[in-house]
Amino acid sequence: MSKGQKTETRIKNILKFLKLNENTISTLMGGIVVIVIAGLIFNYFKTTNLSSWQGTLLSEQETASTTNEENQNDKIMTTYVVVKGDDLWHISEKFFKSGYNYVDIMKENGITGAGVIIPGQELKIPKVEAKIATVADVDETKSIIAEESVSTSISLGEYTTQKGDSYWSIAVRAYGDGYQWPKIYWANKTTFENPDIIYANTKITIPKLGE
Repeated sequence: MSKGQKTETRIKNILKFLKLNENTISTLMGGIVVIVIAGLIFNYFKTTNLSSWQGTLLSEQETASTTNEENQNDKIMTTYVVVKGDDLWHISEKFFKSGYNYVDIMKENGITGAGVIIPGQELKIPKVEAKIATVADVDETKSIIAEESVSTSISLGEYTTQKGDSYWSIAVRAYGDGYQWPKIYWANKTTFENPDIIYANTKITIPKLGE
């Protein structure tokens, strides 16, 4: 048998095989097509759902982040950059007209100890209620201040606190200048650690201004 006849015979056998198994081959091909289509559909919906889920997650995260920032901003009045010569008491007076709010500024900014601040430091000024005013909204006349200082003045040295006293009022009576209160505070820090609280009938020291 020649080579051409062998090839022709092989082709006939293949065609015969295909014809005899036509149903089986059709079913198999149909199954493959169905699997491919199902895979394409599955990948389409998987990709679509993932994108939607990611979009929802990002949206929720952005909303939560925005809400947190808004809540934080609700607690802050403004920010202030420290300059040379600043101290927390006078910064507090600048924003609250009360030096006693320096404790709120310390708390908001995580400042501890003696409340040391440095030039260039940015401070968050919290939205809080002002404490006892140490800066008058309207300037009092010098004659009234002088009269009060003379009539209620106290001597330097040892002093026994009275009900209603504050470092500010003691400084006014001792020096005629309420802004000198920190000098009295530091001289008696071991007696009254919190400058906002002074107990009556307690002996304290009122130092000379030059000391």
